[in-house]
Amino acid sequence: MHTDSASRALPTVSVVTAHGRQPLSGARDERLIDILRRNQVPWSAVAAYVLPEAGDTPRLCPSLDMRLGDFEDTAEILLYFNRNVNPFNFSVENFKTIESDQPGSEATEYIYQRLDNEQGVAESFLKKLSPEECRQIIADRVGDTVRAHVPKGARLVVGVSGGGDSNALLYGLSQLADHDIVVHPVILKGIPDWDAGVPRAEALCEKYGLDLTVVEADEVKQLLGIPGDSLDLIDRFEQEFQGDDFEFLGTLLIRLALSKAARDLGTSYISTGVNLEDIVCENLYRVTSGMDPAGFPARKIGETTLVYPLWLCPKRIIDGCFPKFSLENYDARYPCFSLGRNLYYSVVYAMQSQFPGYLEQVARGLSQLSAKHPVEYTFNEQLGFHVERSVPFPLLRRFQKMLSGAVPTS
Repeated sequence: MHTDSASRALPTVSVVTAHGRQPLSGARDERLIDILRRNQVPWSAVAAYVLPEAGDTPRLCPSLDMRLGDFEDTAEILLYFNRNVNPFNFSVENFKTIESDQPGSEATEYIYQRLDNEQGVAESFLKKLSPEECRQIIADRVGDTVRAHVPKGARLVVGVSGGGDSNALLYGLSQLADHDIVVHPVILKGIPDWDAGVPRAEALCEKYGLDLTVVEADEVKQLLGIPGDSLDLIDRFEQEFQGDDFEFLGTLLIRLALSKAARDLGTSYISTGVNLEDIVCENLYRVTSGMDPAGFPARKIGETTLVYPLWLCPKRIIDGCFPKFSLENYDARYPCFSLGRNLYYSVVYAMQSQFPGYLEQVARGLSQLSAKHPVEYTFNEQLGFHVERSVPFPLLRRFQKMLSGAVPTS
């Protein structure tokens, strides 16, 4: 008698480890890879064996693309984990919720894990956070970093955008009453993201009693010797570097503008709102490309020291400080098409989500490595700014072509 595939009983699916078996649920039209992904089991860590209904010896079966209903004469699919570890130790599915100290005013939430090595147990906690709690976390971490890397009483030039990161950074700096630093906020214009942030940055600086310096688009171009009446920055960049992300050039321009502002003020300290995910993303790329991690939370570039006070601050908690400003900043963003940038940020957020607390550990480790093997920056006469390694001639020519042959200023 013929049995229709739609009525045939589905095989059971189990992850088999040295610690026992973990059954996984699956629907008839789900592929095996979908079942693994839904249960946060890495497809690369398991080998699939099918156990026939007749009870014969299980056989290895490459089947990630097969739907559960397509397994014929199969009683069970055994997914053997290829290491003797327990892959479900760090699951965040079962967590304890810790309510905010201010119920009803929650702005965000963050998952933490407490690891008990002696017992081999990881406990997950979902912490609800009010804006005030978020601001206190940020203020504590900003304070620790600035006290360690900026002399008491120094002038600090701070790049702001009007978004959540710079808002939280300014707040954290405003709470440093015991360190007497003098904050000089600066914002750049010249691309839609930057221009849209100016009103928000002005409102922020007024709130904190700070005078905001606005660097106009023509002044930004002059940092690289670009004629002021030429194409706008994004069009000029994309004409020569199609497929790359303007963020790369934007980061350079911000550093050059802040460094110039610092020289004008007679200080060597500048700061930006680079957060935990940003700093790990940058240095994960560097390490996997064979380079040493770049220095952080303080980075010496020529006579300038670039400080990252938010380097241990997760973006979710930063956004929780001032939710309204963060939303406006998100709405003004433009899409990134760089595969590299998309890849590394995706990896970082996957680590952070599946293994809470691990990203902070990675950041601390990379920071220690960067201190042991500091990157040296030298001034490139042809480019007009500091670089860490020699620039290949073809890339130099492309960059100069983007500038229309103009000579960069220092």
